[in-house]
Amino acid sequence: MTTISKRLTNKSVWRLSSLGLMMLLSAQAYAAGYKMEFQSASVLADAGEAAVVEDAGTNWYNAAGLVNLPQQLVASGIDLYAPTTFGGTAFAPALLPPPSVGSSFIQSGSASSHPNSFLPAFHYTYPINHCFSLGISVVPAWGFMEDYGENSMVRYNLTKVYTRTVDVAPSIAMRINKQWSIGIGPDFHYFSVESRNHVRTEGTPPFGTPGDSISRFSANRWGYGGHIGVLFQWNDATRIGLNYRSKLMMNLDGYSDFALNHVASFESNSFKLPVPLPPTTTLSVYRDITCNWALMGTLAYDQWNVLRDYHARNYIQPPTPTNPSGILPNVVLQENYSNTVDVSVGTHYKLNDQWMLRGSIKYEPTPTQSAFRDVSFPDGPKLGFNIGTRYQMNRKIAFDVIYGHVFVKTVHINGINPVTFATVSGHQHTSIDLLGAQVVWNI
Repeated sequence: MTTISKRLTNKSVWRLSSLGLMMLLSAQAYAAGYKMEFQSASVLADAGEAAVVEDAGTNWYNAAGLVNLPQQLVASGIDLYAPTTFGGTAFAPALLPPPSVGSSFIQSGSASSHPNSFLPAFHYTYPINHCFSLGISVVPAWGFMEDYGENSMVRYNLTKVYTRTVDVAPSIAMRINKQWSIGIGPDFHYFSVESRNHVRTEGTPPFGTPGDSISRFSANRWGYGGHIGVLFQWNDATRIGLNYRSKLMMNLDGYSDFALNHVASFESNSFKLPVPLPPTTTLSVYRDITCNWALMGTLAYDQWNVLRDYHARNYIQPPTPTNPSGILPNVVLQENYSNTVDVSVGTHYKLNDQWMLRGSIKYEPTPTQSAFRDVSFPDGPKLGFNIGTRYQMNRKIAFDVIYGHVFVKTVHINGINPVTFATVSGHQHTSIDLLGAQVVWNI
């Protein structure tokens, strides 16, 4: 109980076992990490996002590069399969006091989640003249999803978290001189999250229930932030790009409900949940080694320390003599995320005027800590390998294809749901496979 006590700020702390973000258009999410990087199939394979100026996806990664592009539309789609398996012990105490005769739950074994997600993204550029260009992106940005099922051993901590997000990012870019350009714009971000877990209320009637009860919540909101980037053309062969995306403060509101199995239902429509999303700074370098071969690399600094804990208000549970309304006015869960630096290197090679090959390697540490990690977000350090190709069909149309595999380090899980006092302790293994394609149209 020592670790558990560190996580609780008061007896009524609610385990927010389901925070994540996801693309509105796809209705599913990246199961192994908060930060999603699937806005462009071509850039994902290259790894030099803030300095590679190749298609309209540049608007998302560094809008300063828009001044180097023609009028163009890009449609990208990436399918993501991220199975994860928990192995260890789950425990849920009987919550009903005497005279109810309830039984605690304990089980050792494994529980698996197998989310498969399709992530679409769209980018458009419009050059006004030699010095000014406009762009817009509609993309996924942050997120995860897990679904362990209604009968899994971890159902008292989490059965399912289901999230949707979309980021709409318009930009304007200006060429300052032959070497420097700058791009800037707002971000309009939609966030929706739903969560569900079981509650062990079995016991002797009339105080107990025949089976489990269900606790759920749903919340959403639009928020806004901004982005700014600069691009420096060192010479004809070398570019350096720097991009910054601001913190997004998502002040979600919605409802929570508690379904007391076959007995009663309780609901609160004043549920509130603020979620800070960290600012990100990206530095990339691109270098043409020969007329056919290029190298590139990126450092990305994610300021996860803005997310120290979650605060929720007006979460519902069954009324008690000490809390007749059943509403918990203020609940807190510590997370203590740490800042991270992602590192990636990549290359592409032009075989001829039609075909180009790509490849990249990326290492991404996790912001989570073992003492606070739960089955809802079993994130671990990741090492990803991507390969891809571009086929230039004609002057107007090009196609990109990418395949990637991400190795995720097995991590320790030590989660608690303070409302039900259900705990899980063990280890989690995750892997990720992705397959993507995009079409580039020079209008």
